[in-house]
Amino acid sequence: MTDKQKYREFCKKEKNIPIFSKDWWLDAVCGYDNWEVIVIEKGGNIFAAMPYTNRKKYGQLIISQPILTQTLDIYFNYPKNQKYYKKLSFEKEMIEKILQTLPKFGMFYKSFNFKHTNLLPFYWAGFEIKVNYTYVIENLKIEDLEKNFETDIRRRRRKAYEAGIKVYESEDIEKFYQLNKMTFSRQNRDIPYSFKFIENLYKVCKNNDAVKMFFAKDTEGNIIAGNFLIYDESTVYYLMGGIDPSYKDMGGMDIVQYESIKFALEHNKTFDFEGSMIESIEKYFRSFGAIQKPYYSISKTNSKLIKIKNCVRDLLK
Repeated sequence: MTDKQKYREFCKKEKNIPIFSKDWWLDAVCGYDNWEVIVIEKGGNIFAAMPYTNRKKYGQLIISQPILTQTLDIYFNYPKNQKYYKKLSFEKEMIEKILQTLPKFGMFYKSFNFKHTNLLPFYWAGFEIKVNYTYVIENLKIEDLEKNFETDIRRRRRKAYEAGIKVYESEDIEKFYQLNKMTFSRQNRDIPYSFKFIENLYKVCKNNDAVKMFFAKDTEGNIIAGNFLIYDESTVYYLMGGIDPSYKDMGGMDIVQYESIKFALEHNKTFDFEGSMIESIEKYFRSFGAIQKPYYSISKTNSKLIKIKNCVRDLLK
């Protein structure tokens, strides 16, 4: 069996693999043949696995973050009852073996889950490390949820409910894409994926019991906001959202997010807003009482051509 075949079998058995690292997710966002995985085994057991994209540019391997994929981590299958010191030693050993196995690349860029903080082996191997931030809600009772909301969120939620706005669950992927596209248009940006891509992603997630969409509508039946959630064994992720700008001040997205967080807590899962480095978006996520979590990206460019092109691009900015 190839490493990829072994990993597919491993994904069937190991339920704690994050959704972004599952084989079916990578098939959907990368394409069946556009990703690979390095598997580290001992005695026939998989102890670590690192999926990665394998697209080519300028004739060189480019390892990057797939679209709509917040993190693409190394999955560690830790030996039982490890002390902290041994755990770090184990991670170091596995990362070093992965780097030894990694094919020659022109550029490497990867983001890791906030729970993965031991990136020193990458640093020692010449990779650059950058900090990002996400916001999560976890270990909270539903009855305590609203206590942590910022005043504006409470006010807008109350305003939305008083106006008769209702939240409901739906599989209307066409309506979601329309709302999502409106949000990009309002920011004078082109939507970075096609309807066909999102439709297929929804179907794949649905087949794996890993998706839910919530919408808000007013008393006249106008659908004013919606979001696209994905989830695994431990976490619900706010993957995408959209608002009709004609109704953006009605609090529709606020109550959609509230119901989404409730869904996560009701199923004993963490709610991950997926963060943002954009100041206004960061403030919005924080206002739900979410906890800031740093997560890390690592990068390395070996190609002189890509270095020159990146330098020119930065200068043009």
